[in-house]
Amino acid sequence: MNAPQNSALATDIQQSRSLNPQLDDVVFSGIVAIRDRLLQHPNPLRLESGEPSFDTPEHIKEAAMRALRDNQTHYAPSTGVMPLKEAILRKLKNKNKVSCITSPNQVLVTNGGMHALYVAMTTLLEPGDEVILPLPNWTATNWIVTLAGGTPVRVKLHAENGFRWNLDEVRDALTPKTKAILINSPHNPTGGVFQREDLLGLLELAEEHGLYLIADEAYEDIVYEGEHIALAALASEFSPAVQERVISAFTFSKSYAMTGWRLGYLVSSHPKFCDNAKKMILYTINGVSTPTQYAGAAALDGPQDCVAEMLAEYRKRRDLLFSGVQACAYLHCEQPPMGAIYLYASITDAWQGSDWDLVDHLIDSHGLGCVPGNQFGDPTRALRFCFACSTEMIERATTALRS
Repeated sequence: MNAPQNSALATDIQQSRSLNPQLDDVVFSGIVAIRDRLLQHPNPLRLESGEPSFDTPEHIKEAAMRALRDNQTHYAPSTGVMPLKEAILRKLKNKNKVSCITSPNQVLVTNGGMHALYVAMTTLLEPGDEVILPLPNWTATNWIVTLAGGTPVRVKLHAENGFRWNLDEVRDALTPKTKAILINSPHNPTGGVFQREDLLGLLELAEEHGLYLIADEAYEDIVYEGEHIALAALASEFSPAVQERVISAFTFSKSYAMTGWRLGYLVSSHPKFCDNAKKMILYTINGVSTPTQYAGAAALDGPQDCVAEMLAEYRKRRDLLFSGVQACAYLHCEQPPMGAIYLYASITDAWQGSDWDLVDHLIDSHGLGCVPGNQFGDPTRALRFCFACSTEMIERATTALRS
């Protein structure tokens, strides 16, 4: 007599043990599918992925090996070892000109730049909070905001203005639910670089509306025209309340060719934010690999010639690729990218298909990889090319685009 009731109870229990539905709408990047297709070619042109072709400099690797020999292989403080935190503080003061970050307690070492953004968003956002993001923008940021319970709101970057925002459009996008604005300069995928007046305008918006500003500084060392300006440095011109609402995420991946080391850091002068972010780090990774952190300290304190050398080679690759894109009937780019390692090109009317169709054509005809703009939320037809691969690949890609 109890069998139907027991069956219904079992069904209810099974349904209550379903997986997190929030992840159902999160999709894997289409870049992975493009990469898989490229790897089927005997000699592919890998312009689809933001992976530096350079190896990690020797003095950084030696520091990690020295840490191993010195038995720095035990648990470290979850937010970072003191030698790395002190190196970060020196770098922020001397290089970035940041004056509001002065204590090791304001520096949180993370498992790469992506983890820094994840910690920032999950610490900051409540369900329903809106975060303004650039359009287009690096795919992962959208999903990090979503997984943190927030709602991404995209505001267009204008190609004719160097892929910068019209601040009036940012202001128009604000609602009572807006909690934060994310700034990524130099920018992935466009290579745009915000100017001083752009950053000051955003700080004024933050002051006026009580907003947080999250600065993704991943490409701080890759600027071809002008100079990089850290948002947190300009915040010193504003009140302590505004300074506290600036949260900056950095990474070693691009500046020092350390993508596989998974090392980044988050800085903020907001005491409560830092206390809560420490909890997020503790209960997600409980700290970054100890030898890796000593390598990071060596990267910051050691010779910086490697950074300049990589930048010079990136500039050469950028110029080569830009010339190839401009010679391609299907593509147009307003100007060479001002920073980062990406060139973002619009698709002309000479190509009748979609951006995915052109990606397929370039792979099938030339083994040339790139990423369609819709992967970055862009509804227009566009392609992103990464010139972080070898110079030889860029030369071959330029020839293919001209054909």
